[in-house]
Amino acid sequence: MGIFDKFFSSQTKSYDKYGDVLKKAMTTKEQRLEAIEALENIAPEQSVPQLLKRFELSVDSGIIDNREKEKCLNIIVSHADKAKEFVKKTIETQRRISWPIKIAEKIFSHDEYVDILIKNLEANIAVFDESVLERNEEIMLALKEVKGKEELIVNKVTEFLYSRDENLKMAALECLEEQAKQNEKAKEIILNLSHQAITDENSRFIGVVNSIIQTHKWS
Repeated sequence: MGIFDKFFSSQTKSYDKYGDVLKKAMTTKEQRLEAIEALENIAPEQSVPQLLKRFELSVDSGIIDNREKEKCLNIIVSHADKAKEFVKKTIETQRRISWPIKIAEKIFSHDEYVDILIKNLEANIAVFDESVLERNEEIMLALKEVKGKEELIVNKVTEFLYSRDENLKMAALECLEEQAKQNEKAKEIILNLSHQAITDENSRFIGVVNSIIQTHKWS
């Protein structure tokens, strides 16, 4: 008898039990695999929210971690339209969203995908929130790879160059460097940053700016 035969012996089933197994560190790969396989045969309305919980956990073995997440991704993607609202909500609320972003890219149109990312960038954070900071960083790294929406992306990401958080500033700079390959405005923004006076607070950031300019031989 498997672990879920005990959990679901009653007529009323609580699908949260599957998600609990997928997001808790004190579980085995066998238990997580059993949960994933059980969810594969359940309607998307119940299974997708639970499968998305697997992306909240990282296990020590990178190979096992990626294998399990790939399996969850493939199941969710197979539900296509029925998974959209759950994936969108996860990107709006959760801290670790790199895998949900991968799913969104596969199930939403290009315009919808970019719109979701842009709308979830929060530049004006009144109270320190590590979840929002990490979400912003993941979104900008995803936007770095987006083609065809350069003007929209550059305008939004530029706001983060003046963030108090160093990681967000670096993520914004990395995104703009990639967008500058197709967008002259992004290049000009980076060039203008190099004209800032160097202080103890910005010396590392300006050093990276100058390194980017030298690498691409911009002037």
